[in-house]
Amino acid sequence: MRIASGLAVTVALIATFSRVGCAQGPDSTGSSGPRALPPGSVVATILTLGLIALVVLAVIVIARWVAMRRTRITEALILQSQLSDAVAREALLQGVRISPRARVSGWGKSDLTIEVAGDVPSPELREKVMRFVGAEAWRLRPGVKTVDHLFIVPPRARPSDSLASRG
Repeated sequence: MRIASGLAVTVALIATFSRVGCAQGPDSTGSSGPRALPPGSVVATILTLGLIALVVLAVIVIARWVAMRRTRITEALILQSQLSDAVAREALLQGVRISPRARVSGWGKSDLTIEVAGDVPSPELREKVMRFVGAEAWRLRPGVKTVDHLFIVPPRARPSDSLASRG
């Protein structure tokens, strides 16, 4: 709002000085009465004011878009934090490295997407993780989409286990 009021003051000053500048032209005489402006200067003033109004409108639209985007990103980060906490508290998922990431696209009231990334040891655990994260995300914010970016990586045998099986 501060930007819009500053631009309005600027427009008023430009309009005032453009009128004063027209009255101070090189062919002005010392007449005591007001002189009529040539028709071209009125059109130029109107076009200038229209252009300034368009610039002000563009600045307002861009500022609102940036503010809305910042709010949506903040909401997404809060949801991401809540989901990370829920995954860390879940006993079934202890020892599994999973990270939910929130994504927001840049246009309008777009959907919020949660990408679940990490490594799980089995397809069954993968399904459990996706069901848990999807349910928790839906509980925190209905309408959230979850996307699976999990990899199934079987656990490796420890070197001490392979030595014990040999002997």
